[in-house]
Amino acid sequence: MPVGPDPPSRPIFVVGAPRSGTTVIFNTFAARPDLAWFTQHLNRLPGWPSVTVLARLADAAPWARKSIMRSDSARRWREKARIGPVEGYAIWERYAGRRFVYEALVGERPTPEQRAGLRTLVGKLIRYQGKDRFATKITGPARIGFLADAFPDALFVNVIRDGRAVARSLMKVDFWAGTWRERSVAWEGVLGEADLDRWRELGEPPLGLAALQWQELVRGARAEAKRCVPDRYAEIRYEDFVADPHATIDEMTSFCELPAAAEPHEFLDTRVEVRDMNRGAAAASGPERELLDELIGAELAALGYGERVGSRPVGRTPLSRPFAGAGR
Repeated sequence: MPVGPDPPSRPIFVVGAPRSGTTVIFNTFAARPDLAWFTQHLNRLPGWPSVTVLARLADAAPWARKSIMRSDSARRWREKARIGPVEGYAIWERYAGRRFVYEALVGERPTPEQRAGLRTLVGKLIRYQGKDRFATKITGPARIGFLADAFPDALFVNVIRDGRAVARSLMKVDFWAGTWRERSVAWEGVLGEADLDRWRELGEPPLGLAALQWQELVRGARAEAKRCVPDRYAEIRYEDFVADPHATIDEMTSFCELPAAAEPHEFLDTRVEVRDMNRGAAAASGPERELLDELIGAELAALGYGERVGSRPVGRTPLSRPFAGAGR
């Protein structure tokens, strides 16, 4: 069966549940001068990859690159006009299909047409932006099996944050709070009937639904990674990034087989406000804490999180490779 054009070398996919810190980590990492990425212009015009040539402005004039703004901060028009990486779901829908955006896709593989289209697209982005490698971030289901089939030497970095903080954060952001996502599963196939029955028995609390989805997103990503890409998968904890962002970026750079670069560190020092956003989650009410402990307490403990929200296991390095060697 034809597989389409040769895939671009070692694309990098940063995955994670929404509100896990993927934006601050990926956008800092993507400040490197050798990475191509999806731009907001391509997301508006997904059929015109040449529009990403505008990303070269972010290299030529650092003021043209987007800063990282807190989600509760107003964005001035100048910041909106600047260039920076985006998740690009309109792009994914065009080249990988609508199901890629709205479903977990566990066990799914791209069609030959999708595989060829994705490879061609990424190759064009690298060329138009004048880069060596491609990187992007995707939140929600990791889609590791699907992406690894399209890009056989792809690298994956999963950003994990304390699920209690993730669930409470989702209750405050406009794309989640007060929407259908408080009442229904955000991605088809993420939660099974057993989890949904458990949620219903508790009175269908929105916080509980968010927590259960965080749990299954983490479990699903790890299961796919162990099965499909054990030696090309790494994990970063949001809490470790907050504690030492420079060391975390350095370890991510090494895992991705990239040379050291000053630009991400300069970006951290001048364009990013790294704050521990877990502190607010520590103020959860007693009933909220009890609900979260009941639903995801065992998973949190398995991941090394303690009773305090955002607690870090002693002796952790910023990046881990939990399944390296498992495929041999």
